Amino acid sequence: MPDETGGKQPEPDEVDRKLAELTREIGKSRIHEPSALERMVAARQAEKRAQRKRDSRLLMVLGVATVVLVGGGVFAFVRFAPSSWLHRAPARTAAVRPTPTLSPATVFSRPAVNAPPADPFTGTPADGWTAGAAGIAIPAARAHGPYTAAQVRSAYETTRKLLTAGNLDWPTLHGGSPTAFTDLLTKQEQTQFLSGLNTTALNRDGTKKNTRTWVSSFAPGSTRFVTTVIKVHGNMSAASATVSGTPVLRVTFDYLFVFAVEPPGSPGDWMRIVQQRYGTVEFAQWDDPGGALEPWISVGGQTAGGQCGVRDGYIHPQFPHGPRRAFSHRVRRKTRTPWPPRRPALSAATR
Repeated sequence: MPDETGGKQPEPDEVDRKLAELTREIGKSRIHEPSALERMVAARQAEKRAQRKRDSRLLMVLGVATVVLVGGGVFAFVRFAPSSWLHRAPARTAAVRPTPTLSPATVFSRPAVNAPPADPFTGTPADGWTAGAAGIAIPAARAHGPYTAAQVRSAYETTRKLLTAGNLDWPTLHGGSPTAFTDLLTKQEQTQFLSGLNTTALNRDGTKKNTRTWVSSFAPGSTRFVTTVIKVHGNMSAASATVSGTPVLRVTFDYLFVFAVEPPGSPGDWMRIVQQRYGTVEFAQWDDPGGALEPWISVGGQTAGGQCGVRDGYIHPQFPHGPRRAFSHRVRRKTRTPWPPRRPALSAATR
């Protein structure tokens, strides 16, 4: 279509081409007039940058203020708070009266009411028993088999001496040498008894080889006797018997000995120890075929109130507040002499 000047209008493709060229020329132009949108975007970006600057100044101010406040608070806390607070003292909910420190005298002293009574056997079965050797009663003697009443009487008396020396002799009771008991044995049994006084070995069956258990002997220094009164109760009897084809006069005995003891320096810890002695004394002409009847003792025993597990042959009382060791409230069986006893070989004349 002709234009107003009479020229020919360009084709649409030419217009597009020309527009493209003009667009490129505008992009390359050094002088650019921003449009309204561009001006609006630029304004918003400038406002954001200004806001960031204001926020940064505000954060700086707040940080300084915080440091000042915290520093001042810490100073005030340290300056005016009680010094005990700085050591993490526990909070106290109520005033508690402290427990006074116990002195050694307070710990180890015991009220007099806990001391042993005047008669430590009162109220027990031993209250009415006889004291000392008088409690080892000798029954009426009569003949048994080939043995006369006089021989039986003598055997009773010897048995009584053995029991007295083994369970009522004060040096022996205090852990000393059991000389009184040893002197009553035959030479062969003396050797056997003395050889085992200090051993802690065991027999094959687990029993103790220690022979101090034949007598009542408290561990040296462990025990003080509350009273010299020792209550005794039991019996003995005689009968004729045969050992390896040879007749013997056998005295069977079973006695209880009750001791009132306490640990040294601690009367409030007193207690009673009950020792049972049972066994036989067999009389024969062991050493001399034509001589008098000689004893061969086989003694067993049980102890109530003693510590278990000891192997030295002594009685170690289990005092109420003493050292804690293995203890059985039941009566314990102690080592006894070999059963049957290792008797000496009889001479040919005796057999």
